[in-house]
Amino acid sequence: MRLLAFALLCLWMCGCAPALSTFQPAHVADKGHVQAELGFDVSIPTGAIASLIDAGIVLADVAESRELSERERQTLFEAGGALALNPPSATPHVGIGYTALDRWELNLRYTTSALRLGTRYQILKRARDGVDLTAGVGVGRYVLGFPVVSVLDIVELDDFTRWQVDLPIQIGTAGTWYRVWGGPRLMFTTFDAGLTVNLPELTGYPGEREIASMSGTGLYVGGQAGVAFGYKHVFLGIELTLAELFTGGELSVLGEREVEVDLDSFVVYPTVGLMVEF
Repeated sequence: MRLLAFALLCLWMCGCAPALSTFQPAHVADKGHVQAELGFDVSIPTGAIASLIDAGIVLADVAESRELSERERQTLFEAGGALALNPPSATPHVGIGYTALDRWELNLRYTTSALRLGTRYQILKRARDGVDLTAGVGVGRYVLGFPVVSVLDIVELDDFTRWQVDLPIQIGTAGTWYRVWGGPRLMFTTFDAGLTVNLPELTGYPGEREIASMSGTGLYVGGQAGVAFGYKHVFLGIELTLAELFTGGELSVLGEREVEVDLDSFVVYPTVGLMVEF
């Protein structure tokens, strides 16, 4: 039942998690050529985020039968914040990179609700140095807001904004029928969200609507590796990213009571998709 609930939540929260995949080989295309990718990610958070989401689901059910304590209401807000920061999620994505100058690529990527603009430079080339090595930077922003109206039945999210900066570094090799790549994964993010808890009416209890806001920063530190097989221009690949999420956040209830929230977690992030070079 827990596995089924996770699968349904992934589909429900489609595209909400940040895209930790790069899904690019360790080389850029030749000058005037293009690399493109189309893939599908799954974000699996563990630790504090997973525990808070579980607690929030339980409390959303409990609220149907009794009045919640102040601490339980805070937990519901924190669960909503966890879902805003890095929920279990399925994220389709499409990206394209154009090599405008020798070794230098401009790229654009869309992941359901976020848009990322980036660049890469190829430092080492396999033909001369034995391996390919690229480094770059990317800036992303959620452009469609949070893609669901409510979560946990009685918790609503609104006014969701998020910025991300990542530093892709890839080392690897490639041939006519394969691509192999890997490297560190570093991403910094800032986020803000409005949260509303709608407590239901019960016998002797009129129900309540409590409003809060949550803001903070997050740093993803980890690594990733990928491999793809195909021929000349089209490849089918898989990539796995493992990252520790370090967070600092504040929950403000009714603009008065501020509480520090710890959402440090470990994220498992597999990816599968197509890579094209022409």
